[in-house]
Amino acid sequence: VLRPLRDEMGMQIGAAKLQESFTGVFLTMLAVAPLFGWLNQRVARRTLLPWLYGFFIVNLLGFYTVLEARGEQGPLVARAFFVWVSVFNLFAISVFWSFMADLFTTEQAKRLYGFIAAGGTLGALTGPLITAGLVTLLGPKHLVLVSAGLLGVVIVAIFRLRAWALRWDVQHHVVRDEGETE
Repeated sequence: VLRPLRDEMGMQIGAAKLQESFTGVFLTMLAVAPLFGWLNQRVARRTLLPWLYGFFIVNLLGFYTVLEARGEQGPLVARAFFVWVSVFNLFAISVFWSFMADLFTTEQAKRLYGFIAAGGTLGALTGPLITAGLVTLLGPKHLVLVSAGLLGVVIVAIFRLRAWALRWDVQHHVVRDEGETE
């Protein structure tokens, strides 16, 4: 839902400034990746992930507030949104797969990862169609709220999947070494 908005912001930034924006993405990732690694070592992923997605939701609500208050975004907001969404996309994918690695046993992963990846591909194909319908219905800046709501669903899914995994482990006497600290 956010990629079309990011791409629109990129077009507003202009081709000449787009390279600077990608440099901003690179520098932001250089700064944020070690921080995430540090947090990941000190906080159990089952605790960190809901807080991380909550942080992303707060960021989206902040962007929405700025877009709503200004009526339109200026070049600084466009650049910040472009960089933020690009960094968010990179983190969302890596965090998702790390969560999947924690959630499933090796046997389950061998059986399920193909289906999960196929679902991601299906989402990548249908997402733009859904977004196109939503943008005409709600308007572009309201897609930020839709994204925040979907991230709320992700938090609920994390809790439900963790509960399922714990029940499955107990039923099947599985002991996991998640590499997490409590």
